[in-house]
Amino acid sequence: MYDNIRIDTTQNVIIDIEKANLGDRILAFSIDSLIIAAYYISMFVIFATIFFDGLSSLFEGNNVLWILLVSIPAYLYHFLFEWLKDGQSPGKIVMKIKVVKLDGAELTFGSILLRWVFRIIDMLPFFFGMVAVLSITASKNAQRLGDMLAGTTVIKIKDRVQLHDTVFEMLDENYVPEFPEVMKLSAKDIEVIKKVLQSKEYQSNKVIIEKLHQKIMQIMQVKSDINAIHFLKKVLKDYSYFA
Repeated sequence: MYDNIRIDTTQNVIIDIEKANLGDRILAFSIDSLIIAAYYISMFVIFATIFFDGLSSLFEGNNVLWILLVSIPAYLYHFLFEWLKDGQSPGKIVMKIKVVKLDGAELTFGSILLRWVFRIIDMLPFFFGMVAVLSITASKNAQRLGDMLAGTTVIKIKDRVQLHDTVFEMLDENYVPEFPEVMKLSAKDIEVIKKVLQSKEYQSNKVIIEKLHQKIMQIMQVKSDINAIHFLKKVLKDYSYFA
């Protein structure tokens, strides 16, 4: 059985997602560290052979400024990749894990910046990252300190994606849509609807179904007398048709 994280979405629906285990996160960090180390070595060799008289001369006088300049990309490595690659560094891409918000919202510049700033504490060099390891192991949602403050965590990404894993539905060739207004919905809205309809627990909860039904009609700006579940199923199919 998978060790899951429960994400509370903005539609007040709880979704279970498999969290990244500690081993995956350590391996991803190790891969990123090797890339950073390779960058440092290559840059120092290039600068020493082309611009200076050997490696030792790099550390003389004002040449230290070059070391600081070369260090900037490495220092910003995790922040830049997680910001530009939607929560994934190269190490995370290899290990098929990514950073997500616990409320199901999209990652923001601020949340990525916050978890990056507190990486300094999580990865204290004299403790060999044990602050992060202990925090991830002890916390309910496998969060290091930076994650807790940023409202994020790290999850597994599925290896294979099939149609039922996406927001789209299989449609008949002669399918006739009813609500073109579905295009006012975001892919995340559709994903929430599908998660709810795939869960017997949620389908039996009339309060959640009705809240979601009313919320979706409000976003679409439509009125319908169709049964709530049938309406949500129709929305999924119409979205697949138009999208």
